[in-house]
Amino acid sequence: MTEVTEQLEPTVGNWVVGERFWGRDKELELFIEDLDAGSHLLLVAQRRMGKTSLMREASCRISGRYICLNVDLQSAHSAADAIAELSAATYEHQSLWSKTKEIFSNILKSTAGQIDSLQLANLKVTLRSGLTVDNWQEKGDRLLDCLAQSEKPVAIFLDEVPILISRLLKGEDYQITPDRRRQADAFMSWLRANGIKHQGTVRMVLTGSIGLEPILRQGGLSATVNNFQPFELGPWSPDTAQGCLQALGNHRGLTYCAGALPDITDCLGICIPYHIQLFFDRIRKVCHLQDLTVVSPELVAEVYETKMLSVQGHAELSHMEERLKVVLGPTLHPLALTLLTETAVVGKLTSAATQILIQEFVVDIENGNSGDIAREILNILEHDGYLKRYPEGYQFESKLLKDWWKARNGFHFVVASDRKGNH
Repeated sequence: MTEVTEQLEPTVGNWVVGERFWGRDKELELFIEDLDAGSHLLLVAQRRMGKTSLMREASCRISGRYICLNVDLQSAHSAADAIAELSAATYEHQSLWSKTKEIFSNILKSTAGQIDSLQLANLKVTLRSGLTVDNWQEKGDRLLDCLAQSEKPVAIFLDEVPILISRLLKGEDYQITPDRRRQADAFMSWLRANGIKHQGTVRMVLTGSIGLEPILRQGGLSATVNNFQPFELGPWSPDTAQGCLQALGNHRGLTYCAGALPDITDCLGICIPYHIQLFFDRIRKVCHLQDLTVVSPELVAEVYETKMLSVQGHAELSHMEERLKVVLGPTLHPLALTLLTETAVVGKLTSAATQILIQEFVVDIENGNSGDIAREILNILEHDGYLKRYPEGYQFESKLLKDWWKARNGFHFVVASDRKGNH
């Protein structure tokens, strides 16, 4: 690979823009081209692939031509919450904010002299107090009408939409009911209708830390995103990842022995940007403690085994496990964990092993056909980047996730072929 002379400041855990935005120029160009074409986008990628960074960097680069609204729905529990978040996002744009205040004039009268000086969190609470299950659509429609009349086209980047839809659809007990389905359908249909109505003046981008399509499919609501064009964000190539590692090393005064950079990307299997940053952070700290300035292949192997696969301090990989429960609920979640552990320990998940393992759970799953249950779980695991299907069975895409999962869950695990009655 070409020697990299740039310096890159390490960043672990946060989205990045500007000089810290690395290795996504081609994807960013295509993303902006789609926005310029008037497309509504469904940004699809595994966790920590850089979805939020891509949206934020796009927002920075097109801000002269667009009004960009970045809306995080992580804390939203209802459609009314989402409208409050979207309304509050106009606060940074005076022309839009003045129109938003008119929409909420009935509740802002009491704070007329203070509303423009409220902290953002208090502003959201105030706006939320004027929204009900009966009026959120009407006020949301008025808001989108205002956005469509702006002097510049508007790009709305909606993050963590799947989390909100899961809450609407399943509630705290993870049970889909007709009423909950109606609520989820109402919000997604509202997004779809306004996307169609304001095509060309408003662009919407939907994404989240879990896949939206599997959740919609569970509720029979897949058609509500048929006007959103999928935009897939894949992992870095090994060359891009190694270039990033060189730039990070340049910033910290570290160099790499021959073979060390390929060893890092080989350890990870696929080059998820966050995992590259995380691996470098672990290497940097070991080098600092040992007064090292050269990264050897031996050091890479040591850091991978003792730091990257450590159960302690790996909240990100634990979070992936927790996110599965959001999608699958408490009934199917244990089966999914078992299927993943089988895959990690054996190296692949075959159809025969799946049938053996699922029979131990199916008695606890009401109204479930074992074949349908297996397909649903495996579709989700594949869609959200845990597993990939090969002719010989499912395998982990990420070597890091496979090795970490095996280290965490594999010690007492009995593989399907050794279970009672299957010798």
